[in-house]
Amino acid sequence: MDLDYLRLIILEERESGRLAEISSETFTDSAKYLQDLYSEAKSIDHFMTRRGSELIDEIESVVSTLQDISSLRLNKIIKLALVTVQGGKTAKEEMKRMLPAEREMYEDILKSVKKCRNLMIESEMQTVSIPITAEELSPPSLAEERMPAENEHFPENVSDSEDESPEYKPVYLSEDIDSFMGLDGRIYTLSREDIVMLPEKNASVLFSRNIALNIRVGK
Repeated sequence: MDLDYLRLIILEERESGRLAEISSETFTDSAKYLQDLYSEAKSIDHFMTRRGSELIDEIESVVSTLQDISSLRLNKIIKLALVTVQGGKTAKEEMKRMLPAEREMYEDILKSVKKCRNLMIESEMQTVSIPITAEELSPPSLAEERMPAENEHFPENVSDSEDESPEYKPVYLSEDIDSFMGLDGRIYTLSREDIVMLPEKNASVLFSRNIALNIRVGK
């Protein structure tokens, strides 16, 4: 471990948007390196000697470089955590490059951000214990309602295009639900915290069970 090695790390951290792959012993070895420098500095009778001046400069450079490396890596990890929360994808490759303490911080940030967001979004929602099934979202009765009896006909003033284009509403899912077929014929596979446009009748079923939040779009 020496100053040149640390400078190579900081150069890579600055030039790449990804975390540099460094040894888990980097900061431990750096602490030992600094201790050796301090010990040598103490053994010198007078700091005004050439070697004494060199040691002071080297110690300051090592401390400054370590602080810069730590700051660059922490900023990247915080951004990764926010991207993970927003996009729902875990940065697995980046996690492999994290040191143990960094990985622990990353996971703590994820938990804290998710907890805060859930509290903010769900504070007005009531907790219900009645589960909803795929059959309730796309019940046979709805399909039967759309099929005329043999002696019935569709009203002439109702066009096929109106039947094929149901009204949609934006919804926010507060719970995981089973896949179901919407009234528009599409198969919906949704999870908690998803935001999606659903046919109005399907959305109404979710609203009535407090399994989805009706997102009101302001004018």
